[in-house]
Amino acid sequence: MTQLAPTGHNQVHLASRVSLGERAVVLVLATISLIGLVIARAWPVPSVESGDPTCLMRIMFNLPCPGCGMTRAWVHTAHGNLGTAFEYNLFGPIGMAAAAGLVLFTVYSLVRRRPPERLLSLLNPRWLVALVGVWLTYSVIRMISLGMGQDYFSLVLA
Repeated sequence: MTQLAPTGHNQVHLASRVSLGERAVVLVLATISLIGLVIARAWPVPSVESGDPTCLMRIMFNLPCPGCGMTRAWVHTAHGNLGTAFEYNLFGPIGMAAAAGLVLFTVYSLVRRRPPERLLSLLNPRWLVALVGVWLTYSVIRMISLGMGQDYFSLVLA
């Protein structure tokens, strides 16, 4: 006769429908986010105000890529200059807030001994796709307006 394991709540399931990749993705993204937040805060504001562009699309076509101005926006946000940050890239402060939220959620989860990968089940993929779509639309509008010589986003190319 086969004995079945008790079905009590004291059993531990180490990999209940969660792959190793899913377990690692939140921790890796949180670590990268934390590094970016620390660098943005440590980076002096005057050094991002001048210098040659590093974006390949900007160097080749003199047009901003979807991420152009993001570094400057993060540095200005980290130093409390939100108005300037939004001028460089509307999604810079938004992305930085998301990165900070990810770090805080991960730390909270680890302190409370909850799996940080549960964040993946809390996020709605449709909202994420919509947000990326809005970001890309904003970027295309920005590229077209700069290509036509309008100066709505001239700070990006300054």
